[in-house]
This record gives sequence, structure tokens and C-alpha cells, in this order.
Amino acid sequence: MVVKKEEFLTEEEKLVAARLRKAARQAITHQQLERFSYLPNEAHVRMNVVKYLYGCSAATIWRNVKKGIVPAPHKFGSRVTAWNVGELRTALSA
Repeated sequence: MVVKKEEFLTEEEKLVAARLRKAARQAITHQQLERFSYLPNEAHVRMNVVKYLYGCSAATIWRNVKKGIVPAPHKFGSRVTAWNVGELRTALSA
């Protein structure tokens, strides 16, 4: 399969590519949710998993982090934020 650079794609091809990326992210999130109970407490999960666990939007997650309802995430570099599974389990069981 030949992959075109993004600037050479038609609008329709860009939409298809965006849908494929979204489907891939959803599949990864679904896999992480299925295995959440098997993850060790030292593991970390990203925002999509936390959104599904709490059943709310990213904005509400950040609001609840400020209020102390959701545990604060850990930064792994300038662009990676993840939550500790053990801390999430403790917060969810309270």
C-alpha cells in the first residue's frame, strides 16, 4: 500500500484517515478497559481510559482533579500525562 503525505490527500481521503485514527484509538482504549482489573497498581493509563472509568468528559476530569475527586496524573515528558492505576482504584472505591 502506498501512503500519501497528508498535504497531497483529497478531503475525502483526509476524512477516511481521521476515522481510521479514531477507530484505532477507540480499540486501544477498549483493550485497556477490558484489562483494567488485571493491570498492576504500578501501571499507568491515559485520559481516554480515565474518561470511560468516570463516565465524563476530559474537561470534567480536569475539573475533578482540581477538586481532589480524581487523583492527579503523572507527567512523563512534555506531552505525556497518565494516571496511576492503583491511585484510580483507590479513588473509585471510595
